[in-house]
Amino acid sequence: MSEQKPAAEPSNDFDLAHRLTQLAQIPMLIGLSVGMVLFLITFFIDIYDAIATYEFLDRKKTILLILNLLDMVFIANLVVMVANNTYNTFKLKASAYGEGFIKESERAYRRMKHRIVSTVVIIASIHVLSELLEFSQINPLQVAALLGFHLVLLATYVVTNVFRTND
Repeated sequence: MSEQKPAAEPSNDFDLAHRLTQLAQIPMLIGLSVGMVLFLITFFIDIYDAIATYEFLDRKKTILLILNLLDMVFIANLVVMVANNTYNTFKLKASAYGEGFIKESERAYRRMKHRIVSTVVIIASIHVLSELLEFSQINPLQVAALLGFHLVLLATYVVTNVFRTND
């Protein structure tokens, strides 16, 4: 009697490449974590400086401080989104989704792209507003450049989130 050979199993090349990619993400996650700690320290130093110098008593300086803190919060949220997505990708295995692995990865990518672009537009809006409030420290050409850059970001947001491609 001849023994039947089992059906050929898929190559382990994908598993090896996937695992190496996962391992390469570990130092990046550690770096993002260190960056977040430094950012957190900066956040509280800004608050401490405002209190120590009584800047919070000046309405305009308080508004600028709040805008600066909001800017920092949104940047921190951006880092957290990227870190979480990286970690989830680290945990994601093709075997968990089978045939739907690629489709699930594409959906996750689209959601992340939307969040990143939205957050960058918000950060740019806060920055432009801060610069406009400190108008005496910048010239009209810089204001025009900031507004132009912000309009490019808004156009990018519209293109990436409103006009969806069918790929």
